[in-house]
Amino acid sequence: MNTNSSGFEEVAHTADLEIRAWGKDLNSLFRAAADGMFHLSGIEEYEEGFSAIREEISLNAMDFEGLLILFLEELLYRLTEDYMLFDIKKLTINDNFSLKAKLRGNQIKSYQRDIKAVTYHRLNIKKSRDGYSVNIVFDI
Repeated sequence: MNTNSSGFEEVAHTADLEIRAWGKDLNSLFRAAADGMFHLSGIEEYEEGFSAIREEISLNAMDFEGLLILFLEELLYRLTEDYMLFDIKKLTINDNFSLKAKLRGNQIKSYQRDIKAVTYHRLNIKKSRDGYSVNIVFDI
């Protein structure tokens, strides 16, 4: 695992886009995965910064991998359909595979890469003594 407590890095992939994200706990792992996805999109943010658009989301899944997919798909939908970039203000992940997030968003100008979907390909959240890590493949 990287020496930083959380983060992401791009991983070479033949046809799609892939990142490896890591974090000291599931909360920081999910945040790093979202940051990585936004980075891959090549977002151009408006200069005035984040506006007062605030939203809350609640998600449930059968496992943490499914919860991560749902979370990233929700953020991806808002990016590609609404041209909104959301900052994760508060994130709570529970042992029963549920998530609640408070988001603050801003309209974006554009994004450079069209990510079509977050995939389950090779998706496996791994726990180690340093925290959590996961590789995520995005369909383009």
